[in-house]
Amino acid sequence: MVFKHKEEVFDVAISGGGIAGGTLAGLLGLQGFNVCLISAGSKPQWDPNQHHPRVNAVNHASIRIFKHIGVWEDIRNKRVNPYYQMHVWESDTRGAIEFDAKEMRVPHLGAIIESTVLTSSLFDLLARQPNVSVIEKSRLEGFLVNDVNLALHTDSGHEVRCRLLVGAEGADSISRSLSNIGKREYASGQQAIVAEVLTDNHDGHTAWQVFLPNGVAALLPLEEGKYSLVWSCDDEYYHTLMALDDTEFCETLTTSFEGRVGRITGVGKRYSFVLRQHQAESYIARRVALIGDAAHSILPLAGLGANMGLLDAASLSQVLGESRQHGRDVDSYTVLRRYERWRKGDNALVLDSMRGFQLLFGSRIQGSRVIGGAGLKLVNHLNPVKKALAGFAMGDIGDLPLICSASINADI
Repeated sequence: MVFKHKEEVFDVAISGGGIAGGTLAGLLGLQGFNVCLISAGSKPQWDPNQHHPRVNAVNHASIRIFKHIGVWEDIRNKRVNPYYQMHVWESDTRGAIEFDAKEMRVPHLGAIIESTVLTSSLFDLLARQPNVSVIEKSRLEGFLVNDVNLALHTDSGHEVRCRLLVGAEGADSISRSLSNIGKREYASGQQAIVAEVLTDNHDGHTAWQVFLPNGVAALLPLEEGKYSLVWSCDDEYYHTLMALDDTEFCETLTTSFEGRVGRITGVGKRYSFVLRQHQAESYIARRVALIGDAAHSILPLAGLGANMGLLDAASLSQVLGESRQHGRDVDSYTVLRRYERWRKGDNALVLDSMRGFQLLFGSRIQGSRVIGGAGLKLVNHLNPVKKALAGFAMGDIGDLPLICSASINADI
């Protein structure tokens, strides 16, 4: 439903209508919380005749979350492409690691899903939840905290009162800034190029990632002979690539992937964004919690970013639900601290690991890439280690919310 009652005090207000914020609203609404979602845009429109350039590699844990809130069928009926194999290698040393769903005894490694598929389905779900209000085309501008609740004001003129504010606006979170929460940001010196490409040798269900001397390139399988390209590279090489015409760009991409996906025959419009990695110094403040990119952002090396944000949402939802069952206030410091202890350490481990990969494979120090390539080759032959890495990336192991348990079906 739309926002109507100015006098209403919501249990939770969520600033940010992206994947993490929309999912949290759905989870809390399912538990009976009175929720207000403040979204900067209107309901995303999904076009069945056009692929959106931004996609997400959604893992098993995230699929279980979507199934739990009842949105997975709608997502699946739009466009979902599972992948069953993943090949990762280092271009100079030929060190490589391969993951195969059959070998791991899982139905798939994950699914490639467009961002608009996820967000449009989430907005449809929220429209059906009677205790969730959505304010579209609105951004949080400020808030006042008292002993009872928060008073939020937005650039659209809406005034919202709530017990707890959740910031889910992304890396430039206004909730984090207004709460005076600092962040540790790590400059990557890189930008990412995103585009849809065509190839003449496409099996439809294999993901490819190559560590290059000046960055990392990944091809995520879509339908009908298409891939979604994410090419992270140094600033200087980024400008070189963006200056190429489409034919030259396709030739360079074909060479970079060593012909393993055949010849790149076409490329759509090239989009780009600056790569940033950060960790908020705290995930909570007085009556405030952060999830997703508001709390952390990661380099696109393993497709973990959106999945981490969804785990934040599921974890916070579980903490708030269990606390209410025990008669505790959802905005109490003790309750919010439990969420922070749960997620901040796990996220820090992933962030540090990805920084390590970047430093190892992106270093100009002689021998570092040789070590990295040898490491890939070694892990590829250590099945227990490889299985553990795959299990973590797929969201099947770790300190998971109850709704993400590996015992729950993650089939597509």
